[in-house]
Amino acid sequence: MKKILLAAIIMAGTATAAFAQENRVTRMPEVNGTNLQHTYTEDNTGFWMSAEAVGGYSCRLYNSNFSFAEVDVTAGYRFNEYVRVGLGFGGRYYFDNDKVRYNGSEWAFPLYANVRGNFMPTQYRTTVPYYSFDLGGTILDGFMMRPTVGLRIGQQRSAFLIGLTYTGQSLKSFTWNERGTKDPHFKFVSFISLKLGYEF
Repeated sequence: MKKILLAAIIMAGTATAAFAQENRVTRMPEVNGTNLQHTYTEDNTGFWMSAEAVGGYSCRLYNSNFSFAEVDVTAGYRFNEYVRVGLGFGGRYYFDNDKVRYNGSEWAFPLYANVRGNFMPTQYRTTVPYYSFDLGGTILDGFMMRPTVGLRIGQQRSAFLIGLTYTGQSLKSFTWNERGTKDPHFKFVSFISLKLGYEF
């Protein structure tokens, strides 16, 4: 009888240990049946796209200041949460630019390369700080650079963006000569800008 009871205890202990081991190895954290770690890792790479609106005001002390509004579309490849690269284009409209720009048009069209990423992982966060940097030029103007820092609010592959941006833009400007006509030359103008967007 003692041998039977001892064998039953050993078998029960063995079965319990095996069940616990199986649960520990095969079970992963899940929410609504979705394996979080697997989904998080898969979403780290792949293609991405963003649509953004930018508004800026020039910082020309003791000179005529002016502003612009712009809409951009950027698309590229995501290597991980911290590095995404892409190419973008947009349309920009200048307000009160007749005293600064040589070109009579109020429009310009940015074309640029972009690198961006998060400063920290989004696995357990809905809001993280992010960076972005545009380098390129604008049709009808010239060289452009645009660093941005801000907040990314949402999910890992779908989020709203809000950022503070410095826009450095080379513009074809002018000075009035003694004959009363315009002498064109390039001038580098700084803008402080606010950027709002959606990335997916």
